[in-house]
Amino acid sequence: MNAGIGPGSDVERGSNLERRYRRLLRVLPAWYRAEREEEMVGIFLAERADGVDADLDLEHGWPGWGEAWATVDLAVRVRFGPVRRAGVLARVVALAGLLGHVVSAGQGLGSVARFGGVWVWWFDALVAVAVAGVAWRQWAAVKAAVGVLAVHGGLVAQEPWALVPVVLSWVTLVALVLGWHREAPPVPRARWWATVVAGLGLGAVWGLAVPLSPVAFGVAAVITTGVVVVVRPWRAAGSPTR
Repeated sequence: MNAGIGPGSDVERGSNLERRYRRLLRVLPAWYRAEREEEMVGIFLAERADGVDADLDLEHGWPGWGEAWATVDLAVRVRFGPVRRAGVLARVVALAGLLGHVVSAGQGLGSVARFGGVWVWWFDALVAVAVAGVAWRQWAAVKAAVGVLAVHGGLVAQEPWALVPVVLSWVTLVALVLGWHREAPPVPRARWWATVVAGLGLGAVWGLAVPLSPVAFGVAAVITTGVVVVVRPWRAAGSPTR
């Protein structure tokens, strides 16, 4: 059935399935579609032409979940690539957010040591997983740890100020998903560990001096931003383009 279907053939051109594939490809940047759209649509349709219901598929078929996921994944990697400005920004935000969690963990430890209270061990454990995951490029573990922080923190927050780290977790998670994929540049380990130790120390000193409060979290955010801007642990070879 339709074994001769190929890119640009009269049978496939203008089919409902082709139009649906083209709509799916709109998640890709326009410059990328201009270079690759015809090739990609042709490959998609050629693969579907091998099925036993190819004619019916051209009229009523839809892109499969696997194809949709692969296309969205490609769009993220293209839009937030190693040297694209959007990718650099996403990675800056992601690492700044992770360092914010490190500072918060230090604050908690310092505050408990000086003023007493309950040690939120699960928060510190998840932060440790995320920190180690960055060093060894285990991005699935990093995203999972931050995702748990975001969801769990939102469920247990009882005071308005407690939502500060929750918002930070969600922003960090989104930036991680967008910026840290398999084509993202590695984070220099020595730089990363030095930054983590600095953030943990700054947080601990602040926690020893001032009890946890909305002001304390705000100051921690400022400190973290300063550390990230100065140390730039995300920096990799190349400069942003496009």
